[in-house]
Amino acid sequence: MIELGIILMTFNDSTLSNRGIYMVGRVIIFSQTFPPEKGGNSSRMGDLYKYLTEFGIEVIVISAVETYPFGAFPRKFKLIKRDRNIIRLFTYQPKKDASSIERVLYYTIFPFLASVWLIVNKNTSDIILITTPPPQLYLVAFIGKLLGKKVVVDVRDMFLDVSINLGFINRGSLVERIFRFLESKALQKADAVTLVTPKIRRQLVEKYGIDPAKCYVIPNGVDLEIFKCNKSKRKLQMVYTGHFGHAQDFGTFLEGYALLKENERVPLILAGGGETLGDVLKNAEKLGIAKWIEHVGVLHRKEVVKLLCSSSIGVAPIKVDESLKYAIPSKIYEYLACGLPFIGVGVGEINKIAEESGAGCVGRTPEEVAECIIKLLNSNLKKLRIRALRYIKRFSRKNSAKKFLIILNSLREET
Repeated sequence: MIELGIILMTFNDSTLSNRGIYMVGRVIIFSQTFPPEKGGNSSRMGDLYKYLTEFGIEVIVISAVETYPFGAFPRKFKLIKRDRNIIRLFTYQPKKDASSIERVLYYTIFPFLASVWLIVNKNTSDIILITTPPPQLYLVAFIGKLLGKKVVVDVRDMFLDVSINLGFINRGSLVERIFRFLESKALQKADAVTLVTPKIRRQLVEKYGIDPAKCYVIPNGVDLEIFKCNKSKRKLQMVYTGHFGHAQDFGTFLEGYALLKENERVPLILAGGGETLGDVLKNAEKLGIAKWIEHVGVLHRKEVVKLLCSSSIGVAPIKVDESLKYAIPSKIYEYLACGLPFIGVGVGEINKIAEESGAGCVGRTPEEVAECIIKLLNSNLKKLRIRALRYIKRFSRKNSAKKFLIILNSLREET
């Protein structure tokens, strides 16, 4: 494992020139969401599938029936649906304004059926990859270890800590204790753990005593083959693309935007959906800035790229909360890949990427957000665009897939 860590740290494109890298046979990925569903979770696994397949690896994806965002897909009552190597299993599909019970059903039925699928198809592959959240998917990791599989657990965020701090799970409750047990045991037993930020790695190693030698940081990144701009004409406008959820702090951002004078404002385009979208639009009305804001609905990936390439500044607000200090919204990578500097709300890793790229400004209060907007609008946007494009090259999803491949090959050698 120490040798593998050295390989990952010194990894570059030439690493794959040795054909010995193509050792992995078949890999099974278990993911609650998968394209055409939206969100950073779906795109991370969708791009991993795309590039591993491109490298000649046979990948089978086990995912839930298309559901996310809630209410965006027609309900289906088929137990299993297969489209080549993409297998969709039944789960409860919540309506747009999902209740807590509906969410529990959605996040629990699929992991249970995925575990059954793995047992029935136990001879399909020796290596499986589980991406979380939800924590219920740790059940699949347990089953995999019991069946003698090599298990990789991909941890995208600190779901339990965030859910507790946002009030969705009661601290010290039976639900938290069960999820903590599942998470700790699954991560301790896993053969490798991949994480999207260094802070998540530190937190999980400290919290659960995981062997740090088997933990590898593979950032969310972006598919640079898709998120790129030709010489398109840009409008002086800000843009937000993605999910409107409880972890996003549009309250602080809109209050900061409202502090600007009329002649200092530029249009704000919102794209996406989610449970808090209605509240965001109502808040804009209340603050008297609704005429500056346009919601264009949920867009396909190519439409998102077109919108970004015609805009000047990206917006990425996350709550200023200790449990979210690890977070780097995946949309930031997409903004930078399309040459957009970004305005963020939050603390922690989001500040780090703003400083490292030299193409971002992050505030914690409405006053700081207003200062960020004015600062970027008064900056040389062309120079910021160059910084963004130069910085984002290190976060290619293709290179991320190569790093996953090295880990998978290492486990294959052990089998």
